[in-house]
Amino acid sequence: MMESRHKIRLGTLQKLYDIGKKISLIDENKRATTIRAAQAEKVVEKVLLHCGSIVKLLSIDKENYAELDIALVASAARNIIDSANIYFYVSERGISEEEVNLRYNMQILNYYKNIENIFGKLNFSLTSSRMRLIDAENIRNEIKNSKIYMNADKDERSLMLSGKQFINKPDMKILDYNIESGIYNLLSNSTHSFYIGLSNNSLSKSGIFASYIDFIMLAIIAVETAIIYTANIINDYILLRKKLGNKMSENERVIVKSLMKPDHIYDYLEHQKDFFDSELINILPSASHD
Repeated sequence: MMESRHKIRLGTLQKLYDIGKKISLIDENKRATTIRAAQAEKVVEKVLLHCGSIVKLLSIDKENYAELDIALVASAARNIIDSANIYFYVSERGISEEEVNLRYNMQILNYYKNIENIFGKLNFSLTSSRMRLIDAENIRNEIKNSKIYMNADKDERSLMLSGKQFINKPDMKILDYNIESGIYNLLSNSTHSFYIGLSNNSLSKSGIFASYIDFIMLAIIAVETAIIYTANIINDYILLRKKLGNKMSENERVIVKSLMKPDHIYDYLEHQKDFFDSELINILPSASHD
């Protein structure tokens, strides 16, 4: 059986969601007026909606989760990591206004190229009014006129105009790199219909799809991932938009800061090292909540 301290901290995630909602678009707060903040506020909304979805999914049946595919929760947690990468990219301080605009234009170009590809495959008109919402040629010209583009080498210029990747993406440093990579891969693979996604997606066990990484472990890691990355985003966002931050109490700020620390997930992963050495008959922990 799992030690009592290793629970699915659904109540903690709910509390974090309630705090974050107060400073987000979900509560219809005043919209941002700068490109950096406007991008950040939409990412914050997306992250909180993921958190809210995780809470709702895991609140359906706290007794046994017999009819829940935990892969939906894993997918939301993985998307929170992706969103954190975007958040700290668009909200990075200490870069020039020119680079802020360049990063924004690259996102618009990425959007345009994806929509163009989707419309083409679905046989939608590429000259429709929706396609004309964005002047892609003007966006490319703005990028080309940037000093950052002009000072870049051939490969970097090609990358900027590709609409595919980041430039100068900052390291989040929320978790150890290998730990983050391992968790991201676990969450990603759990959404697939390959072996790992069939061995941990439900409480039902199969002799040919046995795994140490079971439903409960996946649920705990997904919720812990959602908590720590969301807390880091909220803490940064209230520094970016200080007036919105005033809507949070001092106690709520303390809660957010405490949830930024990786201690809980590191402790759980350390515990699992011993757990994995157990006999197979003992590898099925029970679900419990905070």
